[in-house]
Amino acid sequence: MLKTTLTILFIFGFIYFGFSQQVSGKVLTKSNEPIPFATIQIGPNYGVITNEEGNFSIETQGFTASDSVYISCLGYEKIGLLLQEFSSKEYKLSDQVNELHEVYLTNKPLTIDSIMLYVNKNLKRNYKSDLVSYDIFSRRTEYIIGKDANFEIDKSTGFKKKQLEAFNKDLDGLEKSLLTNKSKQYTEFVGSINIKNEEDSKLEVDKAIRLLDERNNQSVEMLTDKAKDIVLKHLDKDKIYTVKSGLFTMSDSVSLNEDRSKVEDTFNSLKFIRNMVHKMVNDYAFSSKTILNFITDTKKYEYAIKDITFIGNEMVYVISYAPRRSSADFEGTFYVSNETFAILRADYKFAKGRIGEKFNLKFLLGVKYIEQNKNGFVIYNRNEDGYYYPNYMTDQLERYFYVDRPIKFKDNNSSEKVSFDFKVEGIFKEKNEILVMGEKNITASEYAATTEKRKIDYETLKAFDPEYWKDYNVLEPLKEMKDFKVID
Repeated sequence: MLKTTLTILFIFGFIYFGFSQQVSGKVLTKSNEPIPFATIQIGPNYGVITNEEGNFSIETQGFTASDSVYISCLGYEKIGLLLQEFSSKEYKLSDQVNELHEVYLTNKPLTIDSIMLYVNKNLKRNYKSDLVSYDIFSRRTEYIIGKDANFEIDKSTGFKKKQLEAFNKDLDGLEKSLLTNKSKQYTEFVGSINIKNEEDSKLEVDKAIRLLDERNNQSVEMLTDKAKDIVLKHLDKDKIYTVKSGLFTMSDSVSLNEDRSKVEDTFNSLKFIRNMVHKMVNDYAFSSKTILNFITDTKKYEYAIKDITFIGNEMVYVISYAPRRSSADFEGTFYVSNETFAILRADYKFAKGRIGEKFNLKFLLGVKYIEQNKNGFVIYNRNEDGYYYPNYMTDQLERYFYVDRPIKFKDNNSSEKVSFDFKVEGIFKEKNEILVMGEKNITASEYAATTEKRKIDYETLKAFDPEYWKDYNVLEPLKEMKDFKVID
């Protein structure tokens, strides 16, 4: 009897715990093309999506051998299997066979104007942006492509020849680091964004890492620090200087002997990250300032029904759009449910000739700034409460910058002065991705009870660690991130 009981317990333990592992794989088309943003789901509310290369990893702990796994993507046939059959390998999806497509088209489908009317009429019914808490995984990728750089002493008094050579050598090193650096930096965290309304939110971070080579960090703050360090190294710290740039006096009493802390890394501060995440959620939840104006500002855009596909038995319109007026910014495609008229998926990019914010005083002040090549993507999941919530969001942007300014340091107590030629040109690239691992509605009192730390405590890694997020269902990294390693 004891032996039989132990045998049953062993078998049950194998069935239940034998699948407590991470499964990694790739989703492909029948022609071996990767399928990005396909969904791998276990049960109704648990799953991940593939990355841009079609790869995924999912933790199966807590599920049994008889649980079902579904792999699906818009435009492809869904496949289902038992968890005991689910292993680390490639999975191929067949194109959706649209048997009703021809019949439907001949039976006078809804016009595009009617579809867009119903989409906007149902936005408040389909999407909720206030008093929601999202469990999220966030990844930020950023780097600078230097196009031109010239930091050189133009005129100076009070410097000996060797001092000038040493000064210019350090400035040459700064130029080289900008123009030759190819390293990217990655920032990731798991946490919760608690949203009260369009204006107020709180971010709770559970775990966070940065992958960066601090020697090659090309953030705006780090470049500023490096330039400042060079100035402090070579100028007399016991003197008081007047600093002038171009036509303007920046300061007439600068002491280089003060204890100055490094410039705050604003791009990784909690406030900056919280505002970035909140803005993305607001944009994709159709707030009053949504970036998805190609849905809400229908007079600015032209639309066309590009195709009809299915998710299970649900018919979906595939709609393309492009600017009708000069005030429209984007072009792309989105998918609309025929049942609820909800947007299920959407992509956008700047249309030809379109740019974002710009600042061009190149000839007057030697400064130019342009936002360009913006693009993004969002997938929605329908929750049990009937609302659609963002499941995956990404946004990419390039910021072109140009600065050409002379900078002068003049000793207030003598005629000694140093003049720099400061010229730098490049493109700052950033990509933000957010994977929603769960969402729930909260009350105003629950929001008030949440707390937010003053900063994010990052752990800085010198190489990619595939085990770091093993207990979380996060977005599988791209190959370039997996290859990240700081060489000493």
